[in-house]
Amino acid sequence: MRNFAIICSLVASLFIAPAAFSKEVATANMDGDSATSKLSAAYGTELNTKAKDFKVSWKAGKGLTFKSGDAFKLSLGARIQARMDTWEKSDDTQDGRGYEVGTRRFQIALKGYAYSPSIFYKYVLNSDKNGEEIAGGTKEAGLGIEDAFFGYKKGMFKVTFGQMKIPFDIEEQTSSSSLEFVDRSAKRLIWERDHGVKFDLSPIKNKVKLTYFLGSGTGGNNTESFFKQSGNTDDHIHAYRIDLTPLGKYKYKQGDLKGGDLKIGIGAAYVTWNNLSVNAGYEVQNDAGNDFVKGKLDDILDKLEIAFDNSGQTTAASTDFDVSALTYDFRAKMKGFAYEFNYSKITGKDQENAAVGKASTDFYRHQISYTSPGGYMIGYRYSLLDESTGDNSNGDNFIEQSYGVGKYFVGHNLKLQATYIDLKEEKPGDDADDDIFMIQAQMKF
Repeated sequence: MRNFAIICSLVASLFIAPAAFSKEVATANMDGDSATSKLSAAYGTELNTKAKDFKVSWKAGKGLTFKSGDAFKLSLGARIQARMDTWEKSDDTQDGRGYEVGTRRFQIALKGYAYSPSIFYKYVLNSDKNGEEIAGGTKEAGLGIEDAFFGYKKGMFKVTFGQMKIPFDIEEQTSSSSLEFVDRSAKRLIWERDHGVKFDLSPIKNKVKLTYFLGSGTGGNNTESFFKQSGNTDDHIHAYRIDLTPLGKYKYKQGDLKGGDLKIGIGAAYVTWNNLSVNAGYEVQNDAGNDFVKGKLDDILDKLEIAFDNSGQTTAASTDFDVSALTYDFRAKMKGFAYEFNYSKITGKDQENAAVGKASTDFYRHQISYTSPGGYMIGYRYSLLDESTGDNSNGDNFIEQSYGVGKYFVGHNLKLQATYIDLKEEKPGDDADDDIFMIQAQMKF
């Protein structure tokens, strides 16, 4: 009932702002002294259906922009990450050494507004070395739709429809183009993207933002389940996030490249994904018996299966499996120094099988860096993933220590980065150690 009340109240707010298709239509259908007229004058949006006299401009990182007043705006941009990895693994039965060179990510992005500056859109296509790991694309194509959404914003309120990131931990909210290290933490808890609707409310501009996201619970790029009246589509995702930036606007970008005054960001999020029907392998299947969820949502279930196994519990098929997640984070930057911390925990609970109970996995990260006025960066990151936090579980941690250097030529838009990772996996007997070196060049325009 609580989630239903939230959804109803937020959706109802959309109808407070009626949009007039033209001045003539608006005038013909509203009495000048009516309540509707007053509301339209206060909240309404004039919709432009034609545009001319386009201005063309370009700005690093923002793309090539075509703009015609308040009628239309299109920014076309792209970025590419060229990368080389080398590694040595202690537990490899063969040589344990290898390397690869390739394109880590290639993106094409279109964003702007149409009809009114209040009606915005964004579409991002991404091809990377992981293929389907992007957001649900295929390995054969190596191409996925990362973001595909549009929405409406007015004052402190914004609503967004489509495929987008689930608002959870700070490391994932930060774009892969705005990282200090070559990539995010090697082992972490990822929700990634889903189809849904998101409501943002900023009661204190640039200082307080409240977010609610209602997702389909099927994962990014998952078209198999939509509008076919089959499968398990009732188990939606509810995500709540709060961001506090008491000293002013603080974007989701790592590092302090400008060397400005003190900025502080504090955030927290909570996600529920309940009443799942899963098999003994913790897969949500459709009517045909195929894996129902895509993107990274199936990875969440895989991690919970490991958490149950490592805590000595035997998983079983269930029609009432609940998933919840909590995260909180802190970040600060000043005079070239930057620090980030985040903690995340995901818990699974079998409401149907009392013998199974519940299990959790958690993750935390510390990251510190310094960027000189000339654009040279040095940084250190420590993270730990505990695969199972149960009382019967021990010795199942992934411990990562990363050392990074970089050179920013045009901020995050044109940069060269190198990262060395010492990744340790705790195992019975001898632990497994991976030594990984990555170097990457990024161009974004």
